[in-house]
Amino acid sequence: MLTFTLEKRLRDFTLDLSLEVGTDTLVLIGYSGCGKSTMLRLLAGLLTPDKGHIELDGRVLLDTETGKNVPPENRNVGFLVQNYALFPHLSVTQNVAYGISRLSEDEQAKRVQNALNLVGVRHLAEAAPGNLSGGEQQRVALARAMARRPGFLLLDEPLSALDVATRTRVRSELREILESLAIPTIVVTHDYEDARILGNSLAVMERGRILQTGTAREISRYPSNSFVASFTETNLAPVGNGAGRHVAFDPWRVSVSHEPAGVEYEWRGRVRDIASMGAFTRLTVEGDEVPSLLADIPGSCDIEDCDFDIGDTVFGHVSQDDVRPVRTSEPPVPTRTVEEFEGKDEVPLRTRGRGFYSGTRGIALIALVLLLAVAGGYAILTGDAEGEGGTLTAFIAANFTDANDALVEEFERQREGTEIESNYAGTQILFTQLQQGASGDIFLSADLDYAERARDEGLIDSFTEVSQNEEIILVPAGNPAGITGLEDLGTQPVQLVIGVDTVPIGKYTRQIFENANDGYGSDFSERVQERVVSEETNTREVAQKIALGEGEAAIVYRTDVTESIADQVEVVEIPEEYNVKAFNYAGVVSDASNPELAREYLDFMLTPESQETLQGFGYEALQ
Repeated sequence: MLTFTLEKRLRDFTLDLSLEVGTDTLVLIGYSGCGKSTMLRLLAGLLTPDKGHIELDGRVLLDTETGKNVPPENRNVGFLVQNYALFPHLSVTQNVAYGISRLSEDEQAKRVQNALNLVGVRHLAEAAPGNLSGGEQQRVALARAMARRPGFLLLDEPLSALDVATRTRVRSELREILESLAIPTIVVTHDYEDARILGNSLAVMERGRILQTGTAREISRYPSNSFVASFTETNLAPVGNGAGRHVAFDPWRVSVSHEPAGVEYEWRGRVRDIASMGAFTRLTVEGDEVPSLLADIPGSCDIEDCDFDIGDTVFGHVSQDDVRPVRTSEPPVPTRTVEEFEGKDEVPLRTRGRGFYSGTRGIALIALVLLLAVAGGYAILTGDAEGEGGTLTAFIAANFTDANDALVEEFERQREGTEIESNYAGTQILFTQLQQGASGDIFLSADLDYAERARDEGLIDSFTEVSQNEEIILVPAGNPAGITGLEDLGTQPVQLVIGVDTVPIGKYTRQIFENANDGYGSDFSERVQERVVSEETNTREVAQKIALGEGEAAIVYRTDVTESIADQVEVVEIPEEYNVKAFNYAGVVSDASNPELAREYLDFMLTPESQETLQGFGYEALQ
């Protein structure tokens, strides 16, 4: 049993949920921007609620009153994200085994075989992900999550990447798989058909709160308000003068005419849309009496050949035998169309230019799956301790990407036969990978806490500072919000992007806000938080949001202003008395395959020549 109560303040509303999920599937349905994905990240431990309690089979995972907060890697959760994030250079078997490398080879093989059998892709065991269909990739991703035998499962829009034909088939297959698991499972989607097929129960969500729960039949036949009715394509219309007195009825029961029929259940409106659905034509009628009325007229027609035209005043009426009385506890919520919400982030955000997509986003999504669904260490690369050369695997915090690439190029040039493969992600994700047994030689952390934890847990023997950085305010080119300094973030209506509170840039950002309370008022940090419209899992994603105009200001490292985005952004300085010095810390992994070469590379980072290279990327000289 998974039970949770969560409260988190977002920009435009407060997420406030209390739910209980048994050994079945709950589907949370709502338009983009209502808080669905934020809820999953809170459950997974990627975000921290303002208040909350999470319990799985009697084990407390989070309790804000006592301060208990089990880290993501220890929550025993499987998290399936939208794009599946399979490693293209690994086979299906290797992808599924990635998260369980600390087990014996026999146990790994047994779990992989069971997981592949469960999802019906055992025959694809040696295939490459690039040769799989969308449905097959989805099942492999699910098998990878299930190989870790999670205590509960979270699926974020699991069918959104599939075409219509494949989606219809795969949703039925997925339902059978989920039913066989018998663990608490939460699926979030904006598609009612997905929800209807996949869920044992449904919960309709809007602006951070649950409007109605029940089976698909219960919700469609007796919607609590017009917002719920809009998802199920059920009509909900007011009758009489009694407060909250409404009737629900199906679109195919509605008759439409140009003149009133003089019956009890009749509503006047204008035709807003005419859609040919094959065997019938759907009219959408809107008026003062009813927000939206759907009427399915037998036969197919188009706008040029139809008894009705868009804009016509019409009367929709239905027989008394076809209505179902529904008493709502509040006035119907105005219907909001999919077009109003599609493509928006968890908190609605004005955008300019093209949609957000970049290689950084892809890295972040893969990292998210590694953290929650497949965190572990399938050995991709191994070191070569023999000879002067060899191969190193370096786990490098995302903020150090460009600088590390430059250092690696020079190091490899000076040491013929040496190759360094770098794995870039957020520090907390790299730490989890190593903790779960991933093979590596170097760990570079942007967070002192994670460096100390890695040392204390025996993942590295020691660590040293290798670079020094500082934070800046990043704004889009032209500075549309007119931000001139840190204080403006708490006084101007700015759309602010920051890192989540579990990553270094997120921690430093919040520390800067707290420091500024001394100069800008004791509530400055609270006022700034109210302007946050998006929280990202690494600093590169934060910077990309600003470069693409998906926010008006952000806190990032100075080194995030790379050549690729320099023309798209501007820098606003943070007062020195409030800023925070940020260091990168590096150490050799305790079970490194080539420890001597790894130590050579760390020493190379500290040479005057390398430190001069780092300064070219915006880092400060180490004191």
